[in-house]
Amino acid sequence: MSKANIRPKENCNNICLITESTENISVLSLAQALSKLNCKVDVIAFNNSKNELQVNSYNFDIHVIKNKKIELSIKKIERAMKYVQSLQNAKSLQNKMIEIGVDFDLIVSNMYLANITCRKLNMPNTYYCIHSVISSVIGNYYNNKTELFRFIQKSLYLFFVKKLYSNQKIITVSKGISKDLVKLGICPKTIQTIYNPLDFDNIKKQSNKYLIEEKDYIIHVGRFSKEKRHDILINAYKQSGIEQKLLLLGDSNNKIGKGVKQLVIKLGLTNKVIFKGFKSNPFPYIKNAKTLILSSDHEGFGMVLLEALALRIPVVSTNCIGPSEILCDELKPFLSPIGDANALAKNIKKMIGNPIKITAKHTDKFSAEKSAKQYLNLCS
Repeated sequence: MSKANIRPKENCNNICLITESTENISVLSLAQALSKLNCKVDVIAFNNSKNELQVNSYNFDIHVIKNKKIELSIKKIERAMKYVQSLQNAKSLQNKMIEIGVDFDLIVSNMYLANITCRKLNMPNTYYCIHSVISSVIGNYYNNKTELFRFIQKSLYLFFVKKLYSNQKIITVSKGISKDLVKLGICPKTIQTIYNPLDFDNIKKQSNKYLIEEKDYIIHVGRFSKEKRHDILINAYKQSGIEQKLLLLGDSNNKIGKGVKQLVIKLGLTNKVIFKGFKSNPFPYIKNAKTLILSSDHEGFGMVLLEALALRIPVVSTNCIGPSEILCDELKPFLSPIGDANALAKNIKKMIGNPIKITAKHTDKFSAEKSAKQYLNLCS
């Protein structure tokens, strides 16, 4: 990397956060928290958010690399084409780093495409942050195949992941992800867990941005995808027999969403289950809910649970990797077995009947400042 036009350090740490998209709220929250610790932070993203960024409200620089997106007509090769996309991104990223003109004390790459891209450049002081459970990703993408084809694809993907992260410095957003990596036989140079940062002040501020009309409801916030298990959620809601309505926030205009709508009709819940669509700011809805439900088969972390807790809203969740580290102490009994609608229904009913009072003790260890200080300790 060229050292021309190197920006003076001004007695602070220069940190670069690289991510697939400016929609990655956890990266933006981390950048803001690091800035408050007198770090000079640059965020580089390969795609811009669908929603307009309020750049003026940030204390760091955002750089968007606008490469031509590779359109895929065959869904089965979508993940394989990530490699092709990364070749294009690597050159653009290298040029952007030269343009910024900084010897970074710390580079943190976030998400799959960014990690592939950064490995090609092999930059010093780089850590790779993994946000998802790799074994679940493998199962989710390669299960709908013939047995032989599934075995070959899973083996090839695991071979590539091992090569990608072998002898590298790894950060995971939950301890469960770290254990999963070890179980898969991935051998990083170092591995540690730093939780996704939670910007309490911003969440509370956003929760007051607009008023909502709905009252007396429970809520689920998340995209309509296979692993979110809306089918388990709807069946559990039916079995719970509670009077509160169920609000679903997320874009339901896909195959999974259409299937969920059919299930709602089949169970006679059309007047009780409300599809609210995608909300760029869901916090006013979360703030006014009786409880927030998460029904996923797997979550690397489960950020939405923490966002609800930050607003002092109780939560009920399936006992997958991320949530099991968030729901502790008196919240632990509200972890339900994965895929068990009956158990989830009982916990929903129990929480509505006798809600847990949420306090700062449920969220303090996930503060943005605490996570930022852990990242700051990595600066060389």
